[in-house]
Amino acid sequence: MYKTGVYFGRFLPPHRGHLYQMIEASTRCEKLVVVISDNANQTREICRQNGLPEISYRLRKQWISQQIQDISHIVVRVLDETDIPVYPDGWELWSQRMRQVVGEPIGAFFVGDMEYGQTLATYFPESRVELFDPSRTRYPISATDIRENILGNWHYILGAARPFFAKKVLIAGTESCGKTTLTKCLAKLYNTSWSEEVGRYYARDYLGNDETIYTDEDFSRIAHIQYEQDYHALRTANKVCFFDTDATYTDYFSELYMGHRNELVEKYIDHNRYDLLIYLTPDVKWVADGQRLNGEEEKRRKLSKRLYDMYVSYGFGGKIVVVSGSYEQRLHNASGRFQVFARACPMFVPLVE
Repeated sequence: MYKTGVYFGRFLPPHRGHLYQMIEASTRCEKLVVVISDNANQTREICRQNGLPEISYRLRKQWISQQIQDISHIVVRVLDETDIPVYPDGWELWSQRMRQVVGEPIGAFFVGDMEYGQTLATYFPESRVELFDPSRTRYPISATDIRENILGNWHYILGAARPFFAKKVLIAGTESCGKTTLTKCLAKLYNTSWSEEVGRYYARDYLGNDETIYTDEDFSRIAHIQYEQDYHALRTANKVCFFDTDATYTDYFSELYMGHRNELVEKYIDHNRYDLLIYLTPDVKWVADGQRLNGEEEKRRKLSKRLYDMYVSYGFGGKIVVVSGSYEQRLHNASGRFQVFARACPMFVPLVE
């Protein structure tokens, strides 16, 4: 058994094949150092070419650390290659930096192929090079394959990384337009998770059901609780996650109840967090549930226009699709709009047949 082993790579993104190799390597040494090699410029370009947001080394370290957090003799570190000449010219400096990152004698490098075997033997003559599963028979996948088809290779992506890659669909609209029902129905159809509207039950749970005593702090708390709830829904998402409203809606209600928007709430508004916004018009029957206030038809239309304009002003404009009609039509139209959106996405694989 080696005292210290090293398993390195870009892990862009980390997948189950990587995890299997980490765990197997950890059985052969007292300590395994997983080293994320990262060139920030290359990372940005690779992600851009694949239509992905930048997958920073911080994210990759978080994902891997979460997956192996209960295996105490595996540690995760980062080797910054940004200022190192690209392969094959930078081996000398890379080797020096690898020794610094590991900080102790390296008994063995664990690799999935022997492409770098001779070079490692040259710069680390004291270290063994251990090869395992070069044909990828156990997990026939590569990070390149995943980047080219995220959703099609979903089952290979580490669970900790899936929230980053899941498609995020926001369902929005004013009171009594079927947001909650539609969000749940779509999530069930696509066998995935959803996040409900926190503000709908806030007065009942925290204000004795008295909506006349809201404060600015209440709206900021709603935004924060919603944000945390959304995150937990994402953690169990199956390729896509549906969200019943967001902080824009909370800000809209702050304006209705308090007469002004809320600066703390606005910090939670981010159009980049979502891939698609399905906006429901208020043309279904008003359903009074004891909490809704604005049932008069003309007022419903004006408030819907007001909320829609807020979404546009916060940068959602290019992601909005408007859905109208009966509840049945809304379900069919929303599902159809999502399928159109998803098929236009280079990462898409049909979620339902």
